[in-house]
Amino acid sequence: MGKRYYIVYNPVTYNLMDSLGACKTPLELLGYISGRDPRDLSADNYLDYLDFDPRKEKMGMVETFAIESYAIIYIGNQVARQDPGGRVILSDGLRNRIRDLIMENGRPEAVFISSMSSNFPTAVCTAIALNVAKIPVIIGGIHVSTSGQDVDLFIRKYVPHPELVSYVRGGGDADVLGRVMRDLKKGAFQSSYTGYSMIEDGVWGRPNVEYMPPMKLNFLRRFPVVGNLMAEKIRINPTAPYLGCPHSCSFCSISSLPKDIRRFTLRTADDFVNEIVNFQKDGLNLKSRLFFFLPDNIILGGKRLEEMLDRIIERKPRINYTVQISIEVADNDRLLRKLRLSGASHFFIGFESLDIRNLRAVGKSVVKDIERSGKTVREYYSERIRKIQRHGIVIHGAFILGLPYDYFNSIYDNTGHEYGLFCVEHHIGIQATPLSDLPGSRDFVESQDIGRYLFAANGTMDYLISLVVCDLTEGNRIPGDHLKNSALVVLHMAYEAINHVGQARSAFRSAFYMMWKSFLYPTLNGRTSFLGRINDTFVGFAVPLIVSQYKDHAEKVLSSHSEIRGSIERLYDLEKDPGIKRQFTNYVKGFVKRSVTPKTDRR
Repeated sequence: MGKRYYIVYNPVTYNLMDSLGACKTPLELLGYISGRDPRDLSADNYLDYLDFDPRKEKMGMVETFAIESYAIIYIGNQVARQDPGGRVILSDGLRNRIRDLIMENGRPEAVFISSMSSNFPTAVCTAIALNVAKIPVIIGGIHVSTSGQDVDLFIRKYVPHPELVSYVRGGGDADVLGRVMRDLKKGAFQSSYTGYSMIEDGVWGRPNVEYMPPMKLNFLRRFPVVGNLMAEKIRINPTAPYLGCPHSCSFCSISSLPKDIRRFTLRTADDFVNEIVNFQKDGLNLKSRLFFFLPDNIILGGKRLEEMLDRIIERKPRINYTVQISIEVADNDRLLRKLRLSGASHFFIGFESLDIRNLRAVGKSVVKDIERSGKTVREYYSERIRKIQRHGIVIHGAFILGLPYDYFNSIYDNTGHEYGLFCVEHHIGIQATPLSDLPGSRDFVESQDIGRYLFAANGTMDYLISLVVCDLTEGNRIPGDHLKNSALVVLHMAYEAINHVGQARSAFRSAFYMMWKSFLYPTLNGRTSFLGRINDTFVGFAVPLIVSQYKDHAEKVLSSHSEIRGSIERLYDLEKDPGIKRQFTNYVKGFVKRSVTPKTDRR
């Protein structure tokens, strides 16, 4: 108590969709999420309003795959660098809750919130409660970067001290954080700040940052014996050699940002590798050797990527990493070999569709290569999947459901089943998501303009509430006639694709297949050490099982319980086509669980 401290917070996403139409103001939403009368909120009881109902938690991808938020780690280190004498405590609302931290440590100097669209409603409720107690709040992240007006509309308008709320547009760089901290001491925030550097050297390893206990991959426990072992031993650490994107895809949130705010920014190879080594300063185990590199497409690094890989190979940190990459990497055998030697064990690849017409519709750059090859999309992808797997690298692919040339003939005959069977056949995992318009994207603006949005118009309370579905679990755009204008149909197709791949039998088949490939084609550590090769083999086996958790995540989001309706039941209730409702009547019953769920602390 007494020593100044700051909280850096990545909020939980809550399932708020049952409050559509019922909450007329953000204060009422705070009442809904906390279970308290918002009219009674005061500086004396504000902490009670930060005790959000755990039964309304919506399990996100981060929690499912136990990947720490690099955003709050990075911002936490930035804040710690600006005030070396202050404590910086990281919070996610689960392992460290703001309410508990304030009760234990007293009033913080400020709370920094990193928010995506899906957890922005939680950020709104948190900021309102903190503001009543005159605790400054600074919000950053992609949502306020692209939709900064929402801070005024949903927070400042409803708080007694709007001057204590600010937001950062763009990167949280040293210049921005320096100005924020100076203004905080003066007690005079600017309404907003703009950052231009997405990532910088030296923003790691600060001794005054206090981390949370590691998350656990609890869903892995469904696999006998090995599941319990992996749930306890594995931790996936995020880091980024470079960030930003030069492209302006219509479906992407950052498409509305000026290029100088989202410009591609690189760290030096030495600084990046030094951070990796720092993770292992307390010893080498499965909590310190597994990494997720964050760039949207690692190939964008060009020559700097090669420099980074060369430095990893030279320094020889014992790592296995996951990275997002485009399928074109399969045509560069030299780069593939270098990626594998440096520790690449798992590629996340955006396939999007098996129909060339859909790939054209979303502007997929690989279309020209496919057309030149003379192959079908299925043949083209199959050939390149095998090339990558021959280097011992596991793949899981992203597919979008609800595109213009998808089909739905019945519950058992549709595009989702086709994608699921393709992935099972090729021993790859899948992330299948309904087509959704992300706030800030050109597609979002278009759907608002033409009235194709599913839930609410921009700027309304129902718009704020429905942001919770912008997490790749559910669509927010009305599908076309070819899919019966039915969001239920699209969600079903996405789930069935995931269900095929996530079945324990399919997951184990892929795990054993990639275990053998990983043993035959090890990383550099695996080539120079038998123990290293065993580790590569274990990772090749474990990753398909980890990726199969998309099935568990989907079922948790889709299923109803006593407190909330899951997505399947809710969309069934919204369905207007009587033929679709008849087809899905029995199907929906499998996702409705009405057993009583007591309110407990499940941290």
